[in-house]
Amino acid sequence: MKTSAQKRLLLASFVVALAFGGAGCKPTPGQYQPASGVHAPNEMESFFEEWLHGHGEKDVVVDARGVGLAGNGTRLKASTYGVNKTGAGYSVEMEFRVALPGGGEIVEYVAGVGEDETKARNDSMANFVLTTFHAIYKSFMNASDPHQEIETVSIDGKEREMARGDMYFRGESGFEGEEMKAIRDSIREAIVQQHLGVHPHWIKVVYAQMNSQPTMVAVTRDNRDDLTPTAAVKALPWPSRDTFYMAKQFIVIK
Repeated sequence: MKTSAQKRLLLASFVVALAFGGAGCKPTPGQYQPASGVHAPNEMESFFEEWLHGHGEKDVVVDARGVGLAGNGTRLKASTYGVNKTGAGYSVEMEFRVALPGGGEIVEYVAGVGEDETKARNDSMANFVLTTFHAIYKSFMNASDPHQEIETVSIDGKEREMARGDMYFRGESGFEGEEMKAIRDSIREAIVQQHLGVHPHWIKVVYAQMNSQPTMVAVTRDNRDDLTPTAAVKALPWPSRDTFYMAKQFIVIK
């Protein structure tokens, strides 16, 4: 029988997994339709507009494809597809879509938690911005953005550009700077060992651990689960902790 402490940890694991957009919480492809009327489209358009203006963009456009920059084909959209009461708070599940200039679409399912719907929605948007948006913005919208670094890496003997979003943690990891850098570097090495086509790729890494054992490991490439890098990430020397923690990183390769 599980103790009360173990039950609380399992509940925390579930809620945080939801908030990270883990492999098990996205709708089944072909069956999902965003809930209509849950979140006004103009509110999300305003969110993207304000973010772009805040990064010094002057020519922000809004059209049928979403929010973007004049002269650039990238477009951003978001919608809410679920609002759930979770104990004393709420979780808000959101879908972010990024149409790319050369074709293809990044789809990111992210949820946020908070004491009310507004705070949960803001948590979801903060998750997307902190982990995903900067890498997309630098890679596809504004190559001169100083907030995101672009690295030159070798994949299959060819030079590629890699944008690694910030590593985002939830739970009680207690990681120091050097330990955090070691994790990021290990993920980088695991990704550059993969065989990737010449077109752009986007990769999301999610890892969770509780009582020093992995509880969730998921790597998606171009919106699909990818078993080979998932196994590689699971085999990395993740720091052992008695308490629960979860890490997420979003990577773009061009």
